[in-house]
This record gives sequence, C-alpha cells and structure tokens, in this order.
Amino acid sequence: MDARIACAFLVWGGSLVDARAQPPVELDIAANTIGYSTQTQMLYATVPSSAGLPHGNHLIEISPSVALITGSVFVGSEPSALAISADAAVAYVGLEGAASARRVDLATLTAGIQFVLGNSPYGFGPLYATQIAVMPGASGTVAVSRHAKDVSPDFQGVAIFDDGVIRPTMVSPSFGPTFLGFGTQSTTLFGCGYSLTAYKLAVDASGVSIATSVQNLAAGPIVVDGDTIYAGNGAVVNGTQMQLLGTYDSSGPVVVDDTRQTVSFVNGTAIHVFDRDTFVPLFSVNIDAATGYPLSAAGCGSGCIGVVFDSGQIFVISDIEHVFADGFE
Repeated sequence: MDARIACAFLVWGGSLVDARAQPPVELDIAANTIGYSTQTQMLYATVPSSAGLPHGNHLIEISPSVALITGSVFVGSEPSALAISADAAVAYVGLEGAASARRVDLATLTAGIQFVLGNSPYGFGPLYATQIAVMPGASGTVAVSRHAKDVSPDFQGVAIFDDGVIRPTMVSPSFGPTFLGFGTQSTTLFGCGYSLTAYKLAVDASGVSIATSVQNLAAGPIVVDGDTIYAGNGAVVNGTQMQLLGTYDSSGPVVVDDTRQTVSFVNGTAIHVFDRDTFVPLFSVNIDAATGYPLSAAGCGSGCIGVVFDSGQIFVISDIEHVFADGFE
C-alpha cells in the first residue's frame, strides 16, 4: 500500500475540506455486521461460513489502529446479528444456522452460553435474531428482535433474555420494532421498523411491552446515543418526548461521534459527515476501492469508522477527515 502523502479538496454541502492522505485499509473478508467495544477498543465482525477457513463462522477481532485481524473465536453456524455491551467486554451474536444467540467474552475471546430464541406462535418454526441490544449495567440481559424464515412479513416480536432465559411478556409478532437500542436507563428500549414508525418500549421484570409508538417519524437501523435516536433514513428523534428533532440529508448505516460532534452515514461507497447538532453537511468522502452495498458500520474512536460491504470487503478508516485521495494500491 502506497503511504505517500497527497492532498485533495473534497466538496459537499458547500464546504471545502483539505483531505490529507491517510489511507483507509481494506480487509478482503466476507462479514455481516461490525461493532466496536469501548472496553477493549477493538472492532468485531461476524463472519459467515462462505468466508471459508480460517475465519468462517467466527467472530473476528480487528485492531482499528493497525487494521489487522488480531484474533477470532468460533461462535457457531452462520453468525449475523451482533451486539456489544457499552460497559462490559461482552458481545452477543445471532446464529442464523442454529436459530439461537451466543454470548462471547471479548477480553478472552471465549464463546459462552448459547440459547434458542423461541418458536413462532403462528407456526412458522424457530425464530432468529434480527437485532440484539445489550441492557446497560446488566451484560447478561439482552433484548432481541426476532424473525422467522420463508414468511412475509417475517417480524416475530421482541423478547428479553436473562442469561438465555426468556421473560414471559413479549412484544407481539404483529406490531413492533425490528431495530433496537437501549436508552440511558435499563427500563427503556427504543426501536424502529422499515416503516416510519418509532417506538418506545418499557422493560420490567416480566419482560417488554410497547409504551409509545409514533408514525411518520423514523425508519431503518438505529443508533441510540443517550436517549436520542439516530435512524438510518436520516431522522433524529428525541426519545424522551418521541418528537422529531431534524433530518440529515443522507441515509444508510449511521455512526455517531460525540467527541467530534458529528454524525456520519455510509451511503453507497460514500461517507457523508454532518454536524451533529446543526444537521449541516460538513464533507463527503468516497471509498474508491469499495464495491457493493454497505451492510453495517461502527465508530471505533474519534474520527474512526469501520464498514462492512456485501462485496466481501471490510474497510477501516482511522481518520475520516484525512482520507486517502488517490485510491488504493
């Protein structure tokens, strides 16, 4: 890889940005989802069996500082959904081949308990994890949005699991969020679906139920930062009041950087960066070597973004403001 320093001016939203050459690093490995642990300061990605040896059906660890795979652990058949605790070195992986989820100790890269996610009350068979959210302050507890296979719509409700044991009260398969994120309190869960309905859910000892749902608000995968919902369609929602705060002029996997006070969207092979609070576009950069569709993105520290594409590529950009201007070699 050429380490030359080059300069380019990137124009977007009326702004000029001097982008010094700090090349993103490409890892040629198929993955489904990427996440970041603030505890280990590492990125993690779920790798399907199609990736082959040595990493198929593993959770891999990637160092953001050097963009290399530094470890992996076998987790089971077809890992897909990934959730990482904000306050413990713990992750959960949804297994599409086993209709279950598995806990992983990230400090030791050790696979822990594996638990099934239930069966469809409508006779559609076993259920699979669409998205998982780890409860703040209780890394043994997760909320799971579930789906069935070979049916449409495939949404099969939301449930809470404690060390693999399901709580009795669940969100109905007929109505609820596909994408989940806990707020600052363990008793509040936020969610969105593919439609424009946003949800606030109440979590208690019996399970989870819908407290509020508001239509025409937000859609797509979400990042919950504090009690603010950043949605994949560009909408930002005050989760406390369930009111729209504004909309960024982009869409796709979203990354919130509180240190730099920015919000980024991976839109195609471009990354659009906005001022978090004013919604003003700051700049846009293109990942020239990327092909395909972005499946997942995660912040990995200040100015750092990891992105998974369906083309079998992972990119780690260590400083989004200083990207490689001349392509990849």
